[in-house]
Amino acid sequence: MSIEAQWSERLRLESADLPEEVSHQPSRAFLTGEGLPGQGAFLDFAALEAPPLGAVGAGPAARLFVLGETGYVADTDYEGDAVLLDGATGEVFLAARRRGDRHDGLRRDLIASSLPALAELMREVDAVAVAAAEPAALDGQRGPAVVAEVVGVARQRMRAIDPELFERADDAPPHWDTALLVRSLAWGALPGGPGALAYELGPELVEDLATLGADGLVRRYRPEELPERLTHEPTRRLLAEVGLPLGGGLLTVSDDEPLRTMAEAYPEHFTPADDLADPDDPDNANHPDDPDASPENRDHQRDHLAVGDWPYDLVIALDGATGRLELPDWNEVGEPEAYLNRDLSTLLYSLWVCERLRAEWRRWEYGRAAGSWEAFDPQSLLSGVAEEVIAAIDPEAFATPGHSWQLLADDAHMGGLLN
Repeated sequence: MSIEAQWSERLRLESADLPEEVSHQPSRAFLTGEGLPGQGAFLDFAALEAPPLGAVGAGPAARLFVLGETGYVADTDYEGDAVLLDGATGEVFLAARRRGDRHDGLRRDLIASSLPALAELMREVDAVAVAAAEPAALDGQRGPAVVAEVVGVARQRMRAIDPELFERADDAPPHWDTALLVRSLAWGALPGGPGALAYELGPELVEDLATLGADGLVRRYRPEELPERLTHEPTRRLLAEVGLPLGGGLLTVSDDEPLRTMAEAYPEHFTPADDLADPDDPDNANHPDDPDASPENRDHQRDHLAVGDWPYDLVIALDGATGRLELPDWNEVGEPEAYLNRDLSTLLYSLWVCERLRAEWRRWEYGRAAGSWEAFDPQSLLSGVAEEVIAAIDPEAFATPGHSWQLLADDAHMGGLLN
């Protein structure tokens, strides 16, 4: 879908819905004419669907009016993030008020010098992700280097759209750089074709993932390390040519052991093979109290390949025939859901996006953002959209609260996906 199709619906106001205090004529003309998109670039202008514009403050001095809000949850120290229009100058601000703060007033950051600039900046951010969905864009090139190139070009265009904003913000305008980073991650990989893995991954993405999570080492498997039961050719090629990251992050992979079946690697969790073939005990009647002997204990995973360790002391089980990734329920029967990811490409792409977001989140740790902006908190944006962005790679991985990715996202004790 093109950005024009996404933005076909514009929110416009009638002149009667604009207070007299909105005296900036170009802003009045824009809101009654071209209008703003309902949503875009993690901003939401649904407030325009219920006119008239609400004022911040009261009396004749009121000149700030609510256009919308952020599309992510504000930092817990704040009452909320609003997008405000200065009715006298036409400038647009991101604003917040600290909880219980009655003396310092509203905190605000300029995010656009005008409404037309605001709309074009939103377009540039969203267009980055829309263009990535076109297989022929940039001749099909994808990966970390392409992400950096796309961000650089988009940022130059955004500077040209609103040079005043970039100059006043010391080259780091609030909201936009973080939003652009998130959208640019769509350039990490291309969707795969029929009979292929879900995504076409290059070695560079896994190398970058390994660097983000640890020391940059990648395990690529030699032919003799890949068992015959791994008949899914796309997975075999990925393991040999692209590889898996070593150390760090959510996935932990052995640096030298060959791939073994789950039953070979963890025999204590599976029914002995001789018992499975017992013709006199087809229903495991001799083991009624043995949870490891129950079909509900995912005994079908015994012949899956143990790829690596996963949080909560679990192991990723690879179906050698289909490439599907599952998890055992060793800690509690039935939990988590068996499905982890469609294949290794979705797992690696999800991990890469997660680690890229996590790296940016950590860059603003220890209050660094407080010295850059009054209202904008990059960690709020990152943590607020991380689940949505990662879930888009493999929606089934977040299908229920019992799926492992969703459990990680909801685990406040562990800090969610980014902490």
